[in-house]
Amino acid sequence: MIWLILSAAAMLVTLLFTMTKQLHLLQLNSYFNKRFLEYLFTADYKNAVLALAVFSVSLVLIFVSPLGLFILVTVTGIFRILSTIRHMKKAKKKISYTARIKRMYGTALTLSALSLTAAKLFLYDDLQLMLYCFAVSLALIASPFFTMAINLINTPVEKAIAQYYISDAKKILRSMPGMKVIGITGSYGKTSTKYILGRLLLEKYNVTFTPESYNTLMGVVRTVRERLKSGTQVFVVEMGAKKPGDIKEICDLVKPDMGIITSVGPQHLNTFKSVENIIKTKFELSDAVIAKGGLMFFNHDNAYIKEKAKDLSGVRFSQNNPSCDVHAENIAFGRFGLSFDICTKGRRISVTTKLLGNHNILNILAAAAVGIELGLKDIDIKFAVSQLTAVPHRLEMKPFTNGSLLIDDAYNANPEGSAEAVKVLGSFSGMKRIIITPGLVELGEKEYECNFNLGRICADHCDIIILVGAKRSVPLAEGVKSGNFTEENLHVMETFQDALAFVRSICDKNTVVLFENDLPDNYAK
Repeated sequence: MIWLILSAAAMLVTLLFTMTKQLHLLQLNSYFNKRFLEYLFTADYKNAVLALAVFSVSLVLIFVSPLGLFILVTVTGIFRILSTIRHMKKAKKKISYTARIKRMYGTALTLSALSLTAAKLFLYDDLQLMLYCFAVSLALIASPFFTMAINLINTPVEKAIAQYYISDAKKILRSMPGMKVIGITGSYGKTSTKYILGRLLLEKYNVTFTPESYNTLMGVVRTVRERLKSGTQVFVVEMGAKKPGDIKEICDLVKPDMGIITSVGPQHLNTFKSVENIIKTKFELSDAVIAKGGLMFFNHDNAYIKEKAKDLSGVRFSQNNPSCDVHAENIAFGRFGLSFDICTKGRRISVTTKLLGNHNILNILAAAAVGIELGLKDIDIKFAVSQLTAVPHRLEMKPFTNGSLLIDDAYNANPEGSAEAVKVLGSFSGMKRIIITPGLVELGEKEYECNFNLGRICADHCDIIILVGAKRSVPLAEGVKSGNFTEENLHVMETFQDALAFVRSICDKNTVVLFENDLPDNYAK
């Protein structure tokens, strides 16, 4: 009897430890059980087969040899715990031990402790204990589903906590009626535009903006509660969305006075289902701003935005269309940045920046357009633009191994941005140009087409192409092979670390390397 209780205890300890990996992957999937489940069906099944084999042996030992069961679950438990520790060390994006994660641990620990206590107090019959061990063993092999169950159990609590935080954020915002709120959304470009706008407005105003990629409702709520100060004059809010209604939720909270729509494209189609839904969602920002009597800024170079905004009032910005309210002229590119003139309302502001890529011209134009409306002088804009630095992991240029140059665009994950990054790499003529990429994700039915096209662009602009993931990179490889590219310079690696080790072996001071989209662990396959 004692060996059955000890075996159950060992399995519960193992379950709590292995939950760490499951919670990490659930967090990467935004705590959505459905998305987590979709990941499970695309994951590697080798470990699942091994776990099933151990479970089958355990099932026999439960009824034949309780001591043998204890030895088996202890040994396999040690291996599973070590495997979890190894996974967490190798993870590209580490688990964030937020209050929500800690609450999930607490629920799992409470259930485990209650379960074991009840078994010890009320189960005296050996057969009952055997069936209890069977149930615990089943929970261990199905640990992802146990984690999903914990997520469901905690949902009412999480909703109540979220509502309290939202109410508190609304109270803080109501206490600052003179503060101007600027919303920024788009399929891509919103984070870079946010940082650029924040830097420009610092020349005249006390500015707070949502940090990093805090672009969900709760990310904005957290920013309001933890970072917004009483002296803030302008609050710049990045607004992200995975489904219709997400932008409206954020707008209902912050009530923006101005808004920028940077882009619309086929991003997150697995949740949006159609480009039409994406357009509607992004324009939830303009609905809120215009209803309040505020001013919108539209990227006129984006066909979707141009069509949707044709009957709406607002400021249009364009890279090279002189009929727009704000446009660029005299664009010149160099190895370490670009220069151009910002033209608007009879003003011509000549700027230079260390930022790379055509898309950054549009980002700067959008930020400058808002800055001009808010009274920034030409000299303010010129100086602020000259001081801009790349957002981390978005066309960020830095020294690399053996004297080579690295263009780190690991956080870029949209078709147009990735294509632009490859063209930036191609502009380094006379150097050996290498790209490492796993391709693009979350594009629904367009995923194959977009990755195939990205492969063709890589073939036109790269000397060496390194793809990550044998299965995932098939469309990319086919796109590369469809172009006039020497196939011996096309390499496929299983992991990013393998690709990195290979590229380090061939780099020299005449090499430039582009990291294009480093996928998190939930896209490992």
